[in-house]
Amino acid sequence: MKYLLFFLLIIVGCKQNTLINTQVSVETAAKEIKGTLVNSTKQLEKPYVILISLDGFRYDYAERYGAANLLNFDVKAEKMIPTFPSKTFPNHYAIASGLYPGHNGLVSNEFYDRNLDLTYSISNREIVENPNFYNGTPLWVLASQQKMVSASMFWVGSEAPIKNKYPTYYYKYDGSISHADRVNQAITWLQLPEESRPHFITVYFSITDDLGHKFGPNSNEISEGVNEIDRTIGQLISKVNQLNLPVNIIVVSDHGMMEVNRKDVIYLEELLPHNVKFTTSFPAMVYASNKNQLDSIYQKLITDTTRYKVYLKNNLPAWYHYDAAQDRIGDLIIMPKAPFTFGRRSEPYAKGTSTHGYDPKFTPEMGAIFYAKGPAFKKVDNLPPFENIHVYPLVAEILGLTYKQDSIDGKIKVLSPILK
Repeated sequence: MKYLLFFLLIIVGCKQNTLINTQVSVETAAKEIKGTLVNSTKQLEKPYVILISLDGFRYDYAERYGAANLLNFDVKAEKMIPTFPSKTFPNHYAIASGLYPGHNGLVSNEFYDRNLDLTYSISNREIVENPNFYNGTPLWVLASQQKMVSASMFWVGSEAPIKNKYPTYYYKYDGSISHADRVNQAITWLQLPEESRPHFITVYFSITDDLGHKFGPNSNEISEGVNEIDRTIGQLISKVNQLNLPVNIIVVSDHGMMEVNRKDVIYLEELLPHNVKFTTSFPAMVYASNKNQLDSIYQKLITDTTRYKVYLKNNLPAWYHYDAAQDRIGDLIIMPKAPFTFGRRSEPYAKGTSTHGYDPKFTPEMGAIFYAKGPAFKKVDNLPPFENIHVYPLVAEILGLTYKQDSIDGKIKVLSPILK
């Protein structure tokens, strides 16, 4: 009875999106738990994976700033290559779905969907929770389909009922929840009775992105932030080691960071007609129904070859992996060249010194991280660079989850050499 009551309270805590002060009757808790997934007999013997994201943690931060715990991992990649564009939501979902943003639905942090007649924006809670924006089968849904319990202490897409499924336990994003509480929640999940214990857990931290934007990748502040989050990783490892469970820990980031030119900002409202719809996240998307107007805009924009590149939808670089038939891709794409960036006259660029989103093919500063440790992994230093879509089949392989190879862009052969 003691364990049942403990489990019920954990479930309700997850549903109410709070770590403390959860007050709920046992009757209410029982209603919450009624449809909750438990591990099948087959899944009880599977190992565990904690997938951790350190937003904006550039590929060279650990070495530059002495992140001792990360540098002590079994597998250390030279860098992990973000998908295009190197923005937060497209890349987190690329890692979770094994699909390029051009295929996973999140083509940028902001875009317009003509069929839905809706604009996706990462700051819009209702939009972020709309499952119509998410393609593919993210890892927590794959787990659920195969009767494996999962949990999410934040991850892009985990708050939407994709294929009518959430992670078994999940929290809506709340940046005020401390690093320690996020770690403790992951450990609490791993202490549940084995039938209700998640085998796949995601945990997200934003500190290095926040500090990177504000102070830049070469600042004392980012150095302190790197070491703070590294200590948090160390605390997690220490607590995991006390559980005596076969837990594998994978630490990734979504993109890097670089300083921008704030003196010569690209003001799109001065370059585009007032009657066209456009978004300003990287890349900027212009949605124009009038072909003559579109041609006119294109001819005007291509005269500036220094600050940005401009493409028509049917002539995009192959490495963008943007399908011209995809309704969310603008009719015209404007991609700034590093270190130039977009801004608005009404809102002078004031996000700090640095940003991301640039083409990873030409901007090495966009490089992300990949570290792994646990019973599934060999000892591998300086793993060559690879794209983040290959993390999906790696996690599925460790957990023994099956999927159709043609349903994802990632390939298990890329990372299988690091597995025992």
